[in-house]
Amino acid sequence: QAMVFLNRRGFAPVLTCYSCGWLSDCPRCDARQTVHFRQHKLICHHCGTERPLPQQCPACGSPELHPLGQGTEQLEQVLQQHFPDHPLVRIDRDATSRKGSLHRLLEQAREGRASLLVGTQMLAKGHHFPGVALVGMVDVDGGLFGADFRAAERMAQLIIQVAGRAGRGEHPGTVMMQTRFPDHPLLQTLAHQDYAAFARAALKERAQAELPPYSYQTLIRASAGKAETAEVFLQQAVALVEQLAGQTILVWGPVPAPMQKRAGKYRSHLLLQASERRLLQQFLGGFVPALSTLPGAGRVRWSVDVDPLDLY
Repeated sequence: QAMVFLNRRGFAPVLTCYSCGWLSDCPRCDARQTVHFRQHKLICHHCGTERPLPQQCPACGSPELHPLGQGTEQLEQVLQQHFPDHPLVRIDRDATSRKGSLHRLLEQAREGRASLLVGTQMLAKGHHFPGVALVGMVDVDGGLFGADFRAAERMAQLIIQVAGRAGRGEHPGTVMMQTRFPDHPLLQTLAHQDYAAFARAALKERAQAELPPYSYQTLIRASAGKAETAEVFLQQAVALVEQLAGQTILVWGPVPAPMQKRAGKYRSHLLLQASERRLLQQFLGGFVPALSTLPGAGRVRWSVDVDPLDLY
């Protein structure tokens, strides 16, 4: 068996017009709506907003609409065209939406009734496929670059997880990755050394930058119907930090979230950092209750995330 991994469901991540440059933007998010040909829809994977797949450009009326990029649905179609005699199973959230479908598809894969396995992380997560001898990872570059300092760590874990599906039975395993950056340090380290070597290098970088685990962070998230409403609340929070903590707490922001608009709400972040966990915990004991008394607290939805796993 061969497994082809692409961590992007749908047919293509965006639809565009070749005549005027229109893109399938989500009306409620700072994101594109994904092309789902089988459902004949454009669907936002962040808020769920959907609309019928247009036959002509909504902006200029041109029929020159084309998908950009690729998802597992398109990958399945291409592989079926090239290998029509090989049974194929696709495992992602779309293919397993019906009750019992995931169990049925996994059984087909485990029993060898499908020689081609296509899917997202859902396919690779903890499943044992003894017949898989080849794993191909399509377009891994998206995980190599990100605003979050943990982006490389998550990508390394994903590569190790997916690669671990190969060679678990009697056949030796081969792993292939598609990338435009074959010399990227992350890929070179994983290819020629191991995850431990990557972790040592990443920890050294974080120590130099005073990032966790060599410091301790708390993320204040705020969202509102208007961007300025969320920002005003977090500016009030900054003043509260200065009043309660002085110089013991480092303040980053407030800044717009990496995806500022999501599901019709505008999101902003305030990141707090301390050199010792004790200092951060002592500060938060007085700071968090005081947040709810700020003038802007009633106009936003806010949360406090201690040791945030992502800055999204």
